[in-house]
Amino acid sequence: MNPERICFGCFQDKEPGSFCPHCGFNENEEQPYLALPLGTLLNGRYMVGKVLGVGGFGITYLGYDLTLEIKVAIKEYMPSSIAARNVDRYNVTLTGRVEEDYQYGMDRFLDEAKILAKLQNTPNIVSVQNYFKENKTAYFVMEYIDGRSLKAYLTTQGDKIPYTQALTILQPIMEALVQVHSLNLLHRDISPDNIYITSQGESRLLDFGAARFALGDGKSVSVILKHGYAPEEQYSSHGNQGPWTDVYAMGATLYRCITGTLPPDSVERIRRDTLKTPSELGVRIPKNIEQAILKALSVKTEDRFSNMESFLRALTGRLSVQEQVAAKVSERTRDSAIEQTVYSGSSDCMQKPNAFFRFIDYFKANPVIAWVSGIGLLIVIALCIILPIALSGGRKTTPIGGSGSSPVVNVPSATPDATIVPDATMVPSDPPVSAAEMETRDLGILNASIDIPTDYVVSEDGFNFVNEDRGCVITTSFVWNVVVPIYSLADVEENREEIVSSVMTEFDVPDYTILEADSDNIGGQEAYWIHFEGTDNKGVSMELIYMAIQGTNPFGCYSLLGAYHKGDEAGKEEVNKVLQTFRCNGTPDITYSMWYSDNVGIKIIIDDSIAQGSVWETEIPLTNGVAEVIVIYPTEAAKEAGLGNIDSPDSGGVEVGYVSEYGYSTPEELLDAHADSAAAAGGTAGERYTAVTGGAEWICQNYTISSFSFSSAAAVIDGQCFYLSAMYNDSNQEAVTALCNQVMASVRSW
Repeated sequence: MNPERICFGCFQDKEPGSFCPHCGFNENEEQPYLALPLGTLLNGRYMVGKVLGVGGFGITYLGYDLTLEIKVAIKEYMPSSIAARNVDRYNVTLTGRVEEDYQYGMDRFLDEAKILAKLQNTPNIVSVQNYFKENKTAYFVMEYIDGRSLKAYLTTQGDKIPYTQALTILQPIMEALVQVHSLNLLHRDISPDNIYITSQGESRLLDFGAARFALGDGKSVSVILKHGYAPEEQYSSHGNQGPWTDVYAMGATLYRCITGTLPPDSVERIRRDTLKTPSELGVRIPKNIEQAILKALSVKTEDRFSNMESFLRALTGRLSVQEQVAAKVSERTRDSAIEQTVYSGSSDCMQKPNAFFRFIDYFKANPVIAWVSGIGLLIVIALCIILPIALSGGRKTTPIGGSGSSPVVNVPSATPDATIVPDATMVPSDPPVSAAEMETRDLGILNASIDIPTDYVVSEDGFNFVNEDRGCVITTSFVWNVVVPIYSLADVEENREEIVSSVMTEFDVPDYTILEADSDNIGGQEAYWIHFEGTDNKGVSMELIYMAIQGTNPFGCYSLLGAYHKGDEAGKEEVNKVLQTFRCNGTPDITYSMWYSDNVGIKIIIDDSIAQGSVWETEIPLTNGVAEVIVIYPTEAAKEAGLGNIDSPDSGGVEVGYVSEYGYSTPEELLDAHADSAAAAGGTAGERYTAVTGGAEWICQNYTISSFSFSSAAAVIDGQCFYLSAMYNDSNQEAVTALCNQVMASVRSW
């Protein structure tokens, strides 16, 4: 490696000169105060690059491991309050008679490195690969995180994000801190600067160099302060610090994420507390969540949560963080999963004449469904398939999603329209059963539970519950496409009319009315419910409550549906009571993932078990510039062959992006261009047709070139014109077609 031809901002080759064409780093710009010179060689192995971050306790550099030939991060012990750089620019010198404190801190710095090295398998904490002394100081060598800080991410989101998204990012960090605290360590510098979102969508906690190493030890090398995030005990070198110190900083970080506002300095709050509640700042979150955040931000240590697990439990309702971290989600094969999600209703029920009993039979036979319109076809997808949700992607995957809190919440009862007369043939149901007659049902691969009366019949798959004597039904599922893609509860709220219409159309009930709809909280999770009623052509009336619950998955929602005879107050009370007992215990066991690209600017939801060749962000060369698109391959062989390679029988896949990338503005312009290209290649084009899916109308056209078939589709969604192109032959048609359907049903702007 020639230092004169290496960029110290990315460690790629470049021509001699100051400016790097790859990353834009200018080596002639002044390095931060106290930083080592660029190109410094440490431990005979690690080359020092640009500064990644500077704190009161140390400096973090981009580095390059000359042995393994990989980028690393190098943390240097540099307590700036008592140390400085020697005139030789390498060795550290002290600024006063603080040798004892400096040596104590360096020893603890290396002690921490040894402990963190043992935590290499702990999720969501940056791993330490090496540690050593040099230049009269000490160093960590850590894995390099390819991603961006939470602080940078917030900047791209208008400085704040929804609570559920914030918790999805922070919850893994909180779980990791429980383990760190159990090892007698504190972080003491938690903030959006030190939390990174990797290119795989994972959260990582960085900068343990600011940690206090021996809880209960009166010594403190330096006072680590990050105003707004540091509690009052950190303003004293001998403050009473413990896990509650990190609780405050984590509470401040969560507060900053959801409000866009930094909490006032804790010392100022001692004199006059001006902290505004999230609700005062216009943030709508459940009351108990707000109370938990404010408790974490209590000025006095005795008023805070004493440990991170208590704070996390208040936010999520989970019983044991350690169990959640240690739990391994079992893998299932596709066949066995499909078998356990199929249930045939009894022959007696199937013969019931009216829509209400068709409703019962429908949900007994279809436990976990999503309505996704494919290319000209209605496709019903069994959602609970095989592997745990995998948030990994070609370049970047989403950090979006979340979970909520723990109180029991009432589902409001709607006042029936006085002009609607209940069915005269209805027999009032018995009073609802008592709590003693309820039993908790494990919902299996949904990773959730619900309390069901003991006199309900449970479907064979265990997801749905029926009391045919009362005419009450409870169904449970997890969906990410109901008429439109469901990325969050906002999609349910914005499309409630279409969702109800879809449900009632499935039951062949054209006469229905939405009575009420509102946001709520169920089992500690944000929820949105819709209360509606319908009457079939036999005159049988029913009321239904559709409950969408956010859960911990970064997309989709739990979908609960309760039904009872219209006017049956006891039935309504019973159904409401059951719905309130739903509890999310983790992430559903599914193979679908949400993929996004910052550069392309889109997001999609696809089945990773089909996209075996993975998902890639690709630049397509054009006459003037390039088109940035996402390409999905059904197999590794297809990826190796490349999309559009008609000379390879393995070629095939799906390309998706904006039509503007190719210089067009309408679906018709893009399809015209594709038809011309097909004709120029000696292919034939079919008639254009439309397909309605994902809440949009797509204009589609198929082509044949050689032994391959091609399909193009384009649609305007939310003012943006998207396109999709697919290539397949007999060997991969099924997989590519499935990916096409999934992309068309889910694509949205990122």
